[in-house]
Amino acid sequence: MKAVIMAGGEGARLRPLTCDRPKPMVPIMNKPMMEHIIRLLKKHDFQDIAVTLQYMPEAIKDFFQDGTGWGVNLQYFVEEIPLGTAGSVKNASSFLDETFLVISGDALTDIDLTRAVKFHQEKGSMATIVLTSVETPLEYGVVITEKDGRISQFLEKPSWGEVFSDTVNTGIYILEPEVLDYFEPGVKFDFSKDLFPKLLENKDPLYGYIAPGYWCDVGNLRQYLHAHFDVLEGMVTLEIDGTEQKKGVWVGSGAKISPEADLVPPVVIGDGCIIGPGAEVKEYSVIGMGTTIEKESSIKRSVCWQNSYLGKKSALRGAVVSSQVHVKEGVQIFEGAVIGEGSTLEKHSQIKPGVKVWPQKTVETGLTLYNSLIWGQGVSKNLFGSNGIRGEANLEITPELAAAVGNIFGVLLKEGAVVTLSSDDWKASRLLKHAVASGLMASGAEVIDLGDLLTPMARLSVKEKKAKGGVHIHRSPREKGEVYIQLFDDLGLNIPKGLEKKIEQSYHSQDFKRMPGSDTGDMEIQAGFEETYRENVLANIDQEVIIRNSLRTLLVKPEPLVYSVISPILSELAVDTAVYQPFENDEPYSLSLLKGERKDILEKMKKANTDMAVFMDVTGETLSLMDDKGRIVTGDYFTALISYMLFKGRNGGVVAVPVTVSGVIEKMAEDFNGKVLRTKTSPRHFMEQLHEKDLHLQFTLQYNAPASLVKILEFMSQEGVSFSQLVSQLPDSHLSHKKTSCPWGVKGKVMRKLIEENRGKEVELIDGVKIHHPEGWVLVLPDPEEPLYQVFGEGISEEKSEVLTDTYVGKIQEIQREST
Repeated sequence: MKAVIMAGGEGARLRPLTCDRPKPMVPIMNKPMMEHIIRLLKKHDFQDIAVTLQYMPEAIKDFFQDGTGWGVNLQYFVEEIPLGTAGSVKNASSFLDETFLVISGDALTDIDLTRAVKFHQEKGSMATIVLTSVETPLEYGVVITEKDGRISQFLEKPSWGEVFSDTVNTGIYILEPEVLDYFEPGVKFDFSKDLFPKLLENKDPLYGYIAPGYWCDVGNLRQYLHAHFDVLEGMVTLEIDGTEQKKGVWVGSGAKISPEADLVPPVVIGDGCIIGPGAEVKEYSVIGMGTTIEKESSIKRSVCWQNSYLGKKSALRGAVVSSQVHVKEGVQIFEGAVIGEGSTLEKHSQIKPGVKVWPQKTVETGLTLYNSLIWGQGVSKNLFGSNGIRGEANLEITPELAAAVGNIFGVLLKEGAVVTLSSDDWKASRLLKHAVASGLMASGAEVIDLGDLLTPMARLSVKEKKAKGGVHIHRSPREKGEVYIQLFDDLGLNIPKGLEKKIEQSYHSQDFKRMPGSDTGDMEIQAGFEETYRENVLANIDQEVIIRNSLRTLLVKPEPLVYSVISPILSELAVDTAVYQPFENDEPYSLSLLKGERKDILEKMKKANTDMAVFMDVTGETLSLMDDKGRIVTGDYFTALISYMLFKGRNGGVVAVPVTVSGVIEKMAEDFNGKVLRTKTSPRHFMEQLHEKDLHLQFTLQYNAPASLVKILEFMSQEGVSFSQLVSQLPDSHLSHKKTSCPWGVKGKVMRKLIEENRGKEVELIDGVKIHHPEGWVLVLPDPEEPLYQVFGEGISEEKSEVLTDTYVGKIQEIQREST
């Protein structure tokens, strides 16, 4: 049988290791990754092998040539333009005249390919995907199979709410040649995104073979280092060069090791290495051919490529050092740091954790490098959470990070794009705004600085200014000291997940662009957008009906910026507004704080002769209300309120709500002949649904607190009801919400186990796993930002709701115990 090695990968997330070579040529255990794949194919009698190339093809051709050195026959097929995974294989179709296997040239595996082929043949499959289980499935294609192995569902690179299993696509496929007839040559086409969904849709035989054995994508620098650890642990069957002089110590030919050196297994010392007296090469270290380690140096849990030099008393801890790197006396390189090929680290310099040094750079004597040498700080965690980039202002979200994000966003929007920029009135937000502006202008973007705005104003400004995108920085409405950077598309919506991934990839690979001075963008400061926003709010309501009703409200702890926006609007509508500042601390408002001050707020409402107290968060997006009975309308209760208004005002229609919201929305829909559209919980997906279904009024009610308040006042005036009477129209719900901790590495397994356990029951997979029971429903939702699960339950009573959530919290905890 023939095989195809896909070896066109650039390996952007492995930079700076891949700056000078394609990813398949990055060494693992002192051999290129692709060499391990060729050896595996040869072991399973694949001798005729096609190799698809795109990035730096000559590096691979020159090294492997025709393959005779490895006992195989290699033929090369070069893509002139990127064709996607399936398109690159189609490019080699002249070679593929029988059943063939496809495998990545830049992964590490010892999977039994012979057994996978046998499974494919026994099933009569047109396409078989080799599967494996991983701890964190976010970066892979998640696959669900039936008992016989037939694939029933898969999703490419899901969010945590879409992780229905920990069984993922390894990128190893056994295919019949006719699958290549599904698309034309020269067209960009992917296996996971295009071909396999088409086979599934056509009900062609598509199977998944869950393979025992080891598989690692080696998709980032952390995985690269840990792949070496796994080999040294014996977790993967791999040929290690050299002689095992004692258990766990492999030494190559011609190596010179001082008797006074200390080698602590497991370690690998390459051919021709020199290890000086007093030097320590400790556990989980791999030293490449021809590298010198001078006396009293220390290496632990590190990988050092060939022909490098480590001066005396230098130290490596959990780091990667490329080829021909000169590390001089007393240098310290800490965990997660990566030193690019040909770089020099002068005496007593320090490379702090996570820092990347690009090839051919010099770090001066005594310098401590806290940030990567290109520009910006190397950070391992995801930048984006569920609603933008969030972290401690000036500590986690630094000006360097903000400038980098601005630069990448500007590059992706294309040179010369107009971008709106704003922040709230917090000084840290303004500081970061200026940093974002510098990054945007460095990319060539034209920046409109609109000053201090609320988030809904910032969203509106993108459309009003006809910009390609927008950036808004604001403090957290929940955590003191935290800040958010939010990026908007040309509609003022949160940017899509795909664009977030591109920004993260460029950020982690330190891939930034700076224009020449004459081509940088400019910044125009425009004041007065508050008036545009005010006019927009008032233009979309019946002002006269509100004015005639002489309404009163109580604003509770309005932030200065919030008050400066809402006060003129309410004055224009002749709404008598009192203000109450009950909180002495500087914490953002929360439901618990409001409940604690409920008695005093009710007293103030009575004095102000109003049955409506108004709370707006610091962003101006979230509106919460309290009536004169002390009922707090917030969160899902607020969603129920606006749903009632929408259904009644339009005599039906469509309302969109996330899967976490109470089922009372469906009950209201029945009363008004309306329809409910359930969505995922992520703000971007919810916003997309509102936009695509033309639910613009609901978008305003949900994400524009000042405008939402005015629309509620309008509805009350039109209906002739007080706020308390309006709240009394809402049906009761019994929703329970709990959280339970869960390590990241177990989340996928939890989802798979719950789906398997509930086969045959009514299960929804819109976001997380929603399981329907006779007494109600429960939703198990993995949190996208924290190592925990959110569990929602709704029953016929509060007691039943509590039982449902407690039951599934217990199931999650039990699965965790089984995994330890």
